[in-house]
Order: sequence, then structure tokens, then C-alpha cells
Amino acid sequence: MRNFCALAAFIWMLPVSVAALEAAAHKVDITPDVMRERPLLAGFGVVGRKPKDVHDPLYARLLLLREGKTSVAIVGLDLLGFSRNDVEDLRARAGFNRVGRSLFVAATHTHSGPDTLGFWGTRIGSSGIDPVYLTRIKASIAAELRRLEEQLRPVDAAAGHGQLNPRGLCRDSRDPQVIDPNLSILRLSRTGGTALATIVNWSCHPVILGYYNRLITADFPGPLCAEVEQKGGVCIFLNGMIGGHLSPDIAVESFAESERVGITVADAALALKTYSTPSRVLAYHAAVIRVPVENSLFRLSLSALTSGHRLFDFAGSEIPAAKARSLALRHLFFGLNVKTEPWIETEVSLVDIGPARLLGLPAEVFPELAIGGYDGNYTFGRDLLLRPSPNSPDLAQAPKGPYLRDLVKARSPMLVGLANDELGYLVPQYDFKVRSSKFMLPRYPGHYEETFSIGPSATRLVTEAAVKLLKENP
Repeated sequence: MRNFCALAAFIWMLPVSVAALEAAAHKVDITPDVMRERPLLAGFGVVGRKPKDVHDPLYARLLLLREGKTSVAIVGLDLLGFSRNDVEDLRARAGFNRVGRSLFVAATHTHSGPDTLGFWGTRIGSSGIDPVYLTRIKASIAAELRRLEEQLRPVDAAAGHGQLNPRGLCRDSRDPQVIDPNLSILRLSRTGGTALATIVNWSCHPVILGYYNRLITADFPGPLCAEVEQKGGVCIFLNGMIGGHLSPDIAVESFAESERVGITVADAALALKTYSTPSRVLAYHAAVIRVPVENSLFRLSLSALTSGHRLFDFAGSEIPAAKARSLALRHLFFGLNVKTEPWIETEVSLVDIGPARLLGLPAEVFPELAIGGYDGNYTFGRDLLLRPSPNSPDLAQAPKGPYLRDLVKARSPMLVGLANDELGYLVPQYDFKVRSSKFMLPRYPGHYEETFSIGPSATRLVTEAAVKLLKENP
């Protein structure tokens, strides 16, 4: 008995075996075939633009992680956005719709890629989605994720965080002037230091190539990732808080400027000092919520909206997609109220990867919701209100902190927009101003973003879900 107790005590004192973090990474070409497929460039105006050719390829960059019985895949897409239905479809195709297996998808938001949301067709209100293209890329991504399962190997994770002065890189085109300067990096390396993958998180619209561009391009995230990948491994760019409207600070629209901005951000990210501790266990947490479709233009385009989302009524019962058109006509002629307006389902997510924590938000989030800045701390030499007018934001009504970034505690905190869905802009409710007409016209000067927002209630519902998720998983 004495020998048994001694043996038990010895075993109890041995170090607990902890599963190693394993990873595999690759990238998949998702460039449309302009000769065989029917892509329409999205993101500008109300109709799509037919591309003439391809300037640089679009990629899906994949990172598969496993620790013990938990697997998490990160997919970064050189696309304008990816709707919830497509995220769910991709999860099912790749086998990431089961307990312990999670998939996090984020789009870079390039405006020189194909319509994958359904709002940029050949005429107003029609979809520009090419279903053949969309099916093809989902099948390719799913197949590559399954292949990566066989390539998982132990890795070390190191993360860094800092601030990058946005002058000459990114500006705010809407008052108040709040520019998110945060820059974060997560580096995964094989034993011996060989780079496997790098995640870079920064905030700016990829619109260096504007409306008149007819060449498919990833915009600045393309050269950013290419620069990082010269150091080895796969680079995933996760765009951040780009609402507001955070746009490139450039003198001219050109591919040279796209390269300059991308390489500058890449070099700054690579220069960040990284640390391997403190680290959390690999984990994925999510909150599925429903938000009302309050935007009148979205109600009139419900057929396009249902290509990426399921519709629900006020009581939570699903509305068949076939009824979307009749609901849109009802809104046009009679209007909808809070009891008859449709709702859609979306997701807020939280991913822990060693020393990094990713908060995924399904929209183009205004940076002030993440960092505040109503006191002028993030103007970077500009006036807080560049264009004072009767429609200027009443800063006395602005929300008080703590803000979202204050709640993301990690060595490398990453706030990721356009994650697992795209609801348009999340506009702070105190500054949400829109005409009550069916077509929301004429717009209030300086308030474009409201017309491409699902509605003011979404801002509260999404941020409340994010705060709750962070508090439940400290």
C-alpha cells in the first residue's frame, strides 16, 4: 500500500501533458475566369462593372489549426464580402459544422473583385453573383481545407501589436475624424523558426483602384500579403474597423499606390516585436443573433438579400425565400413596420490562437465603436470635425467607453470586420441620419454609410453580443 501511494504521488507530480498547437497553411487561387464565367465587379454605385482582364490574382488564404480535440480554420478571402449562407455552406462542405470544428471567414473587401453579395447586377436591384463561380471557389476551398488535415504539424505562435501612423496610408472621409491606427500580427513557425503563416490585422478600405478600374485586383492587400510571403509562409490579411469611411490616403488611383500602401503596412507589421506569452488555449466562441432589416433600400432588394441570408419574421419563424419579392412589393406600396419587417441571422465570433485574440464582427464597423476617439485622440493632425454643418455629429451624444478594443485582452488583439457575414456599415446610433422616404433620398450630406447599413438597431445588437461574448470568455 505504501509503495502504491508513493507511485501515485510521483505520477501526480509529473508535468501535465498539454497538446501541442499544430497548423497547416496554403492559398487557393479564386480569380474569376473572365472568359468562361460572368463576373461583375462590385462595391461602387448600384450596378456591376464588367471586368476587362485580371491585373493580379485573387486568393483564398487558409490556415488550419488544431490543439487537442479542437480545430479552427481561418480563411481570408480577396473578395468584397461573404454572406452568412455561403459561410454556412462552406462549413458544411469542409466538415467544419460539428462540435470542436470551427471555421472563421473574413473578406478583405476589395472593390475590384466579383460581386459575391448580390447587389451589383446589370441593373438596379439585380444580383451580380455568378453561381458557377461561387460554387467553384467554395468547392476548391473546402477541398484544400480537407487536404490540410493531413499536413498538420507542431508550431510556435508569437504575436505583436503596435500603432501605425496613418498619414499617407489611410484617412477618414466622414466626421468625426477617427482613424484606427492599430496594427497586429500573429506569426506561426515550425520548430527551428521556419515561417508557416502570418496574420496581419489593420484597418482601411481597399479602394485605391476606384470606380473606373476594370481590372480584377486584390488592391493593397495583394502586395501586402506578397511582401510578407517573401519572408516565408502564407499571409492572411484580416481587415479591421473600416467604417466611417476609412479610405486610402493617396494622391492618385494607381497600382503603384496600391503597392506602396501594401508594402508599407507589411513592413511595419513585420517590424513589430513579437512575444509568445501569455497564451490561451485554441478556442472558438460564437453568438448567433438576429437583426431587423430596417434599411428601406434593402427591403426593396430582399430577393438579393436572401441569396446570402435566411429571412425571419418578428416572432422568429422563417420566411420562405419565395416570399421575399412579395414582401418587397408590400414595402414599396404600403410600407413595413416593426411587426412586419423581416429579420436576418448573423454571427459574432471570438477566436483564441495562443497569444492572439480575434473578435469577428459581421460588418464594416465604424472605428469609434472600437476605440472611441471622440476626444480627438485619433485625428492625427486633422480637426475632429472637418466639415461642420447642421448634419454634423453631436459629440455630446456620443457613447462613452469602455469601447470594444478595451475589452479584447491579449498580446495581439485583433478586431476583424466582415467576419462570417457582411451587413454593410455599423453606424453609431447617435449619428444615424437618413431620410424617411422609400429610396432614402436625398441623402444627408456626409451620411452615405446609412444607405448601405442593415439599420440602426444592428449596431446595438451586434456590439451588445460582442461585449457579452468577451465578458463570458475573459
